[in-house]
Amino acid sequence: MIENIPQSGEILYPHLAEIDYIRYQVHTCLYSHLTPGVVAQAKPNLLVLIAQGDDVLKAVQTLQQRYPHLPLIVIDPSDRPDLATQVLHSGAQDYLTIEELTPNLLARSIRHAIDRHQVEQQLLRQAQYDRLLVQITQHIHQSLELSTILETTVKDVRELLGCDRVLIYRFLDDWRGIMDVEAVVPPWLSALGDVVGDSCFTEQYVEAYKRGRIHVVNSLEKASVAPCYRDLLAHYQVKANLVVPIVVEGRLWGLLICHQCAHPRNWQDSEIELIKQISTQLAIAILQAELYQKAQREIQERKEVEAQLLYQARHDHLTHLPNRWLFEDQVRLSLNHAAAHSDFHYAVLCLDLDRFKTLNDSLGHAIGDLLLQAFAKRLTRCVSPQDVVARLGSDEFAVLLNDIQGIEQAQAIAQRLRERLNHPFEIDHYTLYTTVSIGLVMGDAHYKSTEELLRDADMAMYYAKSKGHNRIDIFDPMMLQQVRDRLHLEVELRQAIDQGDFALYYQPIINLRSQSPRGFEALVRWQKEDTLISPTVFIPVAEETGLIFELSRWVLRSACEQLQQWQKRYPKLRSLGFTVSINLSANQFSLPTLVAEIEQALEHHHLAGQFLKIEITESTLMHHLDSACEILTKLKAMGVRINIDDFGTGYSSLSYLRNLPLDGIKIDRSFISQMDRSQEDLELVRTILVLARNLHLDCIAEGIESTTQLQLLRSLRCPFGQGYLFAPPLTADKAEVYLQKHIL
Repeated sequence: MIENIPQSGEILYPHLAEIDYIRYQVHTCLYSHLTPGVVAQAKPNLLVLIAQGDDVLKAVQTLQQRYPHLPLIVIDPSDRPDLATQVLHSGAQDYLTIEELTPNLLARSIRHAIDRHQVEQQLLRQAQYDRLLVQITQHIHQSLELSTILETTVKDVRELLGCDRVLIYRFLDDWRGIMDVEAVVPPWLSALGDVVGDSCFTEQYVEAYKRGRIHVVNSLEKASVAPCYRDLLAHYQVKANLVVPIVVEGRLWGLLICHQCAHPRNWQDSEIELIKQISTQLAIAILQAELYQKAQREIQERKEVEAQLLYQARHDHLTHLPNRWLFEDQVRLSLNHAAAHSDFHYAVLCLDLDRFKTLNDSLGHAIGDLLLQAFAKRLTRCVSPQDVVARLGSDEFAVLLNDIQGIEQAQAIAQRLRERLNHPFEIDHYTLYTTVSIGLVMGDAHYKSTEELLRDADMAMYYAKSKGHNRIDIFDPMMLQQVRDRLHLEVELRQAIDQGDFALYYQPIINLRSQSPRGFEALVRWQKEDTLISPTVFIPVAEETGLIFELSRWVLRSACEQLQQWQKRYPKLRSLGFTVSINLSANQFSLPTLVAEIEQALEHHHLAGQFLKIEITESTLMHHLDSACEILTKLKAMGVRINIDDFGTGYSSLSYLRNLPLDGIKIDRSFISQMDRSQEDLELVRTILVLARNLHLDCIAEGIESTTQLQLLRSLRCPFGQGYLFAPPLTADKAEVYLQKHIL
């Protein structure tokens, strides 16, 4: 039992009771009976020890060990100067005797004791903080093991500050974060390894943290924080929170976080300053580790690159087959040997996996690479040891058949290869069926270089692919003539663009209910001498050669200029909302200046965006889906309307109709042309129209050529259409006559 534990301000000796006005929570004690439970319950500011017997010094030392956070005053019934000196050296704040004791003296002693003890504690804490900073700094200079530095730091910080949890939160590329390092004490949950997507964390916080923002929450219950952040802290049982950024060379790397889970906590300025300084040291450690790792990577990469260059100079890195350089060298040897020995025959095969890109895109490059490796192994097993198998490109392989009897044997070998390569491949739980297109050329005496042989074998292979895949074609000089014709067409196309040998034709878009025109689709035609060349002939060439960019700019400017002229002559077109539609090719979506070019064309011709429609095919949209949303949104903001062309012939996924800023869809002519004879096509058109209405999209039927088709579309409530039933594509002059007849 504790003997006569007093209330606040009381002393065991009755004649000292007159000091009860002292406004401090004081416990006068016999040290042997004073327990931590009593101190915790009373929450005193100070302990007063009434000296009894000869064990006073031991009592002082014991109390100092048990309660170092409380100042101690010793009151001795007798005056013992030697004891006073020892007591004060042992840590007591004051030594008083009963004879000299007065209320004022005791009150002053208590105040001074508390003040001195607070100063001593602050100095002690600061010394501990300084010692921790020195320790961390030394560790950083002595070690390149970042993980060890971080783990030691959070452990030391938690122990020094008495936190329940200390974390290092590292940001990921998408601004989510991972609880990378942690020191936590029971019973509080561990957050180590958790990936947190804080919905409250926005770019403004990123910038604020980069500038050194400190986030302090002394009491979550009372703090004014966003609900999402409150929920996040509550999830981790946090009552008080201190967050300091870790900024590495202007880059927000992560956060150093202290959690108090048991109760709220008033974070002291000295504690906040300590965490800031530790954060600075951690940033140095992180930068040091990154630089070291970068240096190590560069050294290792240099060694690897040197080794790879030595090997890749002659071999393909994925399949380890000879590459083009080594293959050409081997073909050169065979060519020279055949020139010296008339009875030596050889052939070159070029092989290409059909539709490999589709497989690669759908299943991923990892599966595609595994397929290429399996394909290479099977191909190698199917030829003789004297033959050479090489990988020339992505999915293109080549085989050099040495010492064969003639063309018949070369064909037989090629046929055997095709059959065996058509067998399914078991790749990572997938059963993959492939076909292969093969081009074959015999090493005739007229060949003088390996380049000619590979050119002709490659040409034969592409000819096989163009004829439907999964076939073998032998090089024929006519193939070379076709290629030359193609090159000649490219030259003529370039000249036509330079000389302006193009014209725009305009096909009306009709309101099917009123049969009045609501716009034109601008269609480009190549006027070559007295012949109009169809876009199906020259557009693919323009896209492959990059000429499509200049041609498309001309189409845009010309269509805008023509619409401007018509609006000036016939102001009624504006009130009717009469539009001109132009088509965007897939290549144009790769142009960073696309939106600016359209905007400049509209401004130059003083046209509002609402009078221009952009038509894009489904395949173009899906191949550029990442950039499409941004581009279309900007066009939409200008008032330009967006239609999907040839709808129904592209991808089965329709989510883009909901997620992209679209205005309408055009039903492909292949469905319209068969809808009066095919119930399936009719139902498909009906479905597309219902879909368009539900999504509040306009719908235009392309290729209407008969009154039966028109009546069916009307019955299905299709709003718009175009086709030869109304008018073919018209020259600008004839289109103006059409306007005068049907609108004005």
